[in-house]
Formats: sequence, structure tokens, C-alpha cells
Amino acid sequence: MIKATIQGLPDIREALLSIPEKLRKRALRNALAAGARVVQKEARRKAPTLDMGNAFSLSMYRRGYRKPGTLVRAISVRTSRMAARRGNVGVFVNVRPVKGTRRGALSAHDPYYWRWVNFGWRPAGGRIRKAGAGFLQAGAAMLGAALTTFKAAIGPQIAKLNKPKAPAP
Repeated sequence: MIKATIQGLPDIREALLSIPEKLRKRALRNALAAGARVVQKEARRKAPTLDMGNAFSLSMYRRGYRKPGTLVRAISVRTSRMAARRGNVGVFVNVRPVKGTRRGALSAHDPYYWRWVNFGWRPAGGRIRKAGAGFLQAGAAMLGAALTTFKAAIGPQIAKLNKPKAPAP
């Protein structure tokens, strides 16, 4: 798991403290999500798609067990429940599993295999057979750009929330 902590932004922190908590959390979540989308975009760019030149992949596609782009579409930005339980705001980029009865190895909609694609796999009692694509790590390499995007997004969010509303006519 890769975490990024933002430090050295006291002026943003002070501006956020002047906003009611509910709105503050929304502004932070929106800005964090904007930064996380930079990571998501890079991870999607680096994630492999189904290789139709491979006989095995082609047979899985023809049987209806795989679809090109399933893994790429499943890379998503989500709100962190663990952070919310602690009273914080957090988002993360990960591969979202399919819900309900469409789960499993024989579903063309479930990217259950993403861990093997990302990290590689090890047969029972053997050594790692394939190093893996590391598409999530490639996305994490974009955390610097994500921080820049966060800083650019949080300013207008704070200004919007601090702007007084016009009185009702």
C-alpha cells in the first residue's frame, strides 16, 4: 500500500478550518479525488488489455469468459471508509471488483485476476513466474503530479465555500 501525506500547507489548513465541517470534507474529498484521477489515468494507461493474438486469451474471449478492457475500466477512485471512520477524508485508487452474482473466474465482467497481472504469480512451491505489469505502482509514481492537481483544485473549492451567498430576494 502506498500512502501520501501532505505537509507544509498551513495556509490551506487555516482556510479550511474557517469552513463548516461538512463542507470542508466535501471540498477536501473533491480535491483529493481530482489528484487521485491523475494516478488513475496513469494506472489505466499502463494496465494491459486482453491480447487477442494469444491463443489462450482468444479462446477465453470466444467462450465469453473475458472481455478486452475489463481490467482498465475497473481501476477506480473511491472514498476511503477507513479514513471516514477515523473522522478523516481520504480517497484511494484500486481495482473495483464486480458486485453480486457476476463475480468469479467465469465472468467476463469481473477483473478478479488483477493481482496476478499487477504483482505476478507464484505456482505452488515454485518461484515467481512473471514479475507483473505493476500498473498500480506506475500510477503511484504520479503522486507528485497528483499533489499539484490537488493544490490547484483545493483553492477554488475553498474560495467557493467561503463566498457569501446572495440574500434571498
